Amino acid sequence: MTDIDPRADIEVHPADAGVTVRIPLAGPVTSGWLQCYEQLALERDMPVQGLADDDRAWVVVGVPANGDPAGVTAVLDAARALIADADAQWAPAMSMAEASVRDWWAARRDGASRGPGSGTAAASARAEKRWPMAFTLLLAVAVPLVLPPRFSFGPPWAVPVAEAVLLVALVAIDRGRIDRRSAAGRALSLALMAVLVASAAVAASRLVVDLVQGGPETNSPTDLLKTGFLVWFYTIIAFTFLYWLLDSGGPESRFLAPREFPELAFPPQLNPGVAPPGWRPEFFDYLYLGFTDATAFSPTDVMPLTRWAKLAMTVQAVSSLMILGLVIARAVNILK
Repeated sequence: MTDIDPRADIEVHPADAGVTVRIPLAGPVTSGWLQCYEQLALERDMPVQGLADDDRAWVVVGVPANGDPAGVTAVLDAARALIADADAQWAPAMSMAEASVRDWWAARRDGASRGPGSGTAAASARAEKRWPMAFTLLLAVAVPLVLPPRFSFGPPWAVPVAEAVLLVALVAIDRGRIDRRSAAGRALSLALMAVLVASAAVAASRLVVDLVQGGPETNSPTDLLKTGFLVWFYTIIAFTFLYWLLDSGGPESRFLAPREFPELAFPPQLNPGVAPPGWRPEFFDYLYLGFTDATAFSPTDVMPLTRWAKLAMTVQAVSSLMILGLVIARAVNILK
């Protein structure tokens, strides 16, 4: 609480129309408090102002030369009473500001504990590189060309050409790191994902039908294992792109505006102590997710937290189980 300092002496300085009285204040007084005091004095038409110098602050009161003693006393008492009024108005504002600052800090600290991709750590982290995605997509482009033509919808070259064109367009938009939002880039990425998922679904369906009803590649162990592996690998790449592009809005959003709650929870997001600050999943992490879900037929270290993620992982697990189970069973039967 601010008040006059009884240990210091009052200062009186002659002026043209009277005297100027400097009343010392006790305790640290901020410039904001002085501005509040002066604003109240201005509103009440009082001849007072605040003054600060180093570690000392004063209330400066102008007393007219022709003022009677009672009038001078009233002015000085009013100047002192205004100190309490300034305290009453300044304290709630400061409390509100302090509460806002503490709320901000608590939110940022909690966000950092939930996921090191938020806050200042995310600002200092580098954007994800595009080449792991591009290299994996080149492998996906080669798969339809190696599979029998019956495993493609349309001409065997149609899907690889479409994937290659989309890849070139994406690289042209952003050659290096994925560090900015682009409506065209997002649309191209989603189109690429749709082509991959549709092509993988056609290939997997054709393989399952051939294994159940019989097909050209089901009579040779070598052809069967090769075709089965290629289709299984193709589905892994397709689901990798699906996870990578849909989780938390895609790679651009994960870098520029990390969400408070992830849709696919990776171990460093569940336990920030196991990874450096600023960690966030990148393409290779989603490729590993796609591989483990295709081999374990269930979540391993990455937990799906939203319904679309649970549905996608379920579809991949069931597809992989059907492909691997039928291929292995048919291969064992042929070898006998």
